[in-house]
Amino acid sequence: MHSLCAPRFFALPVALACLLTACGGGGDDATSPPSGDGFTLGGAVTGLGQGKRLVLQNNGAADLDVAASGPFTFTGRIAAGSAYAVTVKTQPQGQTCAVAQGSGTATANVGDVAVRCADLPAARYSVGGTVSGLAAGGALVLQNNGGDDLAVSANGGFTFATPLAAGAAYAVAVKTQPAGQACTVKSGSGTLGSANQSSVEVACATQAAALPEGDWEMALCSQVLPGTWGRTLWRIARQSNTRAAIEQGMVLYGNAQCAGTGTVQTSPAGALGTVAFDRTGATARLTAFWGTWSQPTGLTSRTVWARKGAYLCVLGDTTPSVLPTAQAVESSADLSIAGKGCYTKR
Repeated sequence: MHSLCAPRFFALPVALACLLTACGGGGDDATSPPSGDGFTLGGAVTGLGQGKRLVLQNNGAADLDVAASGPFTFTGRIAAGSAYAVTVKTQPQGQTCAVAQGSGTATANVGDVAVRCADLPAARYSVGGTVSGLAAGGALVLQNNGGDDLAVSANGGFTFATPLAAGAAYAVAVKTQPAGQACTVKSGSGTLGSANQSSVEVACATQAAALPEGDWEMALCSQVLPGTWGRTLWRIARQSNTRAAIEQGMVLYGNAQCAGTGTVQTSPAGALGTVAFDRTGATARLTAFWGTWSQPTGLTSRTVWARKGAYLCVLGDTTPSVLPTAQAVESSADLSIAGKGCYTKR
């Protein structure tokens, strides 16, 4: 019995030796981790639009293309105890994606990184343009599409506060005209493309009613003949909103105060030519008209006509202008009014 059992008694050490040698354990590689050791890194993407492409990275590398919402896992593993940081390298077109729970230290497989994508707001573009000819102190109110009121008080660029989406219609109009002026809109309507619209033109001009016409009598009274005094008369015929013809005459009186109605005398020889106005301006109290005076003799010169209260003052000008602003015109007009060199309507 003893001889039969002996081989089995000594078989156990042999088997253990087999496990430690022939089966791969022990030796110089006993402490090396096997291939594939470490932890997986992944999570889920939500909200990614159809046909969109998202690229994720871990620690600034290991690019991972994601083409649809759902779970994702980076290809390589991360070593135990190492840090990870998931970021977006490339955003999908028309969307923005944000990473939550994307960084930490790996102590187990990581599967809770959350990448949430959402559509970007539709691109919106502004509507605007330029205003010209607006008199100083003028109060102009513009509208776009019947609303979005915009008050404009000076010449130059303007932009409505509310932008519009590409493909939206716009229609700029004048809601409130400035006092004494009329403003018109050019290139004011259309459909927005994929850029800001800044080509709307708003041109303001002094209304025709503000231009002088009829008979205007100078305030200065002077003797013209023995026993006869008179005042210079201008007879103005308005030919258009920007053009007037002038004829000169006299209003004769029988007293040194030029009191009473007087007698008007004009003749064809009194024709003074025409004035073509090309610019207007205003202060709170005065409206000015700059223009070129063409005389019957063929001579031309620059002039400024100023309306202030009841007075019309005709002022000489030059090129370049010595009266470039409405404020400068008002200062000169005040001197003419004080010297009785301006006219009043008969």
